[in-house]
Amino acid sequence: MWKAPREGRTSILSILDLRERNYRLAVVNGWLVWLGDAFFNPYIVLAGFAAALGVPGSLVGLLPALLYAGTLLPQAFLVGYVSRLPRKILLYRRMAALRLLGLSLVTLSALFLGPWPGALLGGFFLGLSLNALFNGISNLPFWEVLAKAIPREKRSGLFSARNLIGGFLAFLAGLLTREILALDLPFPLPYALVFALGTLAFGIGWYLFGLIDEPEDPPSSQRPDLLAPLKDPGFRRYLGVRAFLALGGMAEPFFAAYAVQKLGQKEELGLYLAFYALSFTLCNLLWAQLAQKSSKRVLLPGMALALLALLLAPLLPPGTFGVVFFLQGAYLSAFGLATSTYLLNLAPEEKRSAYIGLGNTLAGVMGFAPVLGGVVLDRLGFSALFLLAALAYALGLLLGRRLPQEG
Repeated sequence: MWKAPREGRTSILSILDLRERNYRLAVVNGWLVWLGDAFFNPYIVLAGFAAALGVPGSLVGLLPALLYAGTLLPQAFLVGYVSRLPRKILLYRRMAALRLLGLSLVTLSALFLGPWPGALLGGFFLGLSLNALFNGISNLPFWEVLAKAIPREKRSGLFSARNLIGGFLAFLAGLLTREILALDLPFPLPYALVFALGTLAFGIGWYLFGLIDEPEDPPSSQRPDLLAPLKDPGFRRYLGVRAFLALGGMAEPFFAAYAVQKLGQKEELGLYLAFYALSFTLCNLLWAQLAQKSSKRVLLPGMALALLALLLAPLLPPGTFGVVFFLQGAYLSAFGLATSTYLLNLAPEEKRSAYIGLGNTLAGVMGFAPVLGGVVLDRLGFSALFLLAALAYALGLLLGRRLPQEG
């Protein structure tokens, strides 16, 4: 069983102690989801696929919005229903099966619809939309199960364990993706193979999480007060920071588009994915140590690195542009760990569903910022887009310094 490290330090051995069944299933689920996320990476793989199809910037920006905002938006409307379920894992299992159908549609579209670009694009976006919708329904039960099955003192260790090996696997997936995209096959068949591998990894990972032994809640007819978290000044500041993170994120999918369209680096996308995953893995060790004391200590340096990446992006020559993806892996690793653990730790147990549901839904609304980024790109160009996103991260960094330390 994972134990809190002495003197606030996190060791690799403590992170990877997998003897407890629920902890083990949640960790291995994370590893496989990491693999799936690598093959369906919206900022590199999906954005590169869309750029190869020649779609406008606004549609490229819609890709992460579908995967991110679509995942979060439904949660507030499900709080009352999910909170009354004695076992949330049953809803999670049903939604996982439906998500698998959506990703299978993406894969089959890339496999069979290449001669018909319009149908290919329609199947691609429809499959991603279905996956995002059903993920949005499954996301709240996922966090509820995780909070019930994993004690608070083990949560940062759990995310670190998921990210440690998962990031390494994603690094290998990036190298494999590079080789697959370089195959002498007509477009989009290489992408079809990449999507098939991602669908397989996701399917196994979701199945394993569905095996977690969730403690059953007593029957309850009480309806949670969805607006109660807004009375908490700490929660309101958290939402403000998430808003600036979302606005800064409007540029995330366009690093790959910039590499393809401006630098002619189409064949290097797999290598960039590997840089991203390697950075995510290595930096996670540092973030895990800082998160033992406070998630805020992870969030602030993450925003500083995001600001740096955006300022460097239009200045770097093609041979060194991989630095941007290395920085992206570092700061998105920080955001992934800090935003989730901060919200879980900030929320009182009796109001946890309301905090998670409202927080994630509002973050989902903000998650459509990449669409705005696409509009900015189409009208003003890459340099203006990167500068506006950098300004958003700078403002988020200033507000983040005022976040309270979570309980």
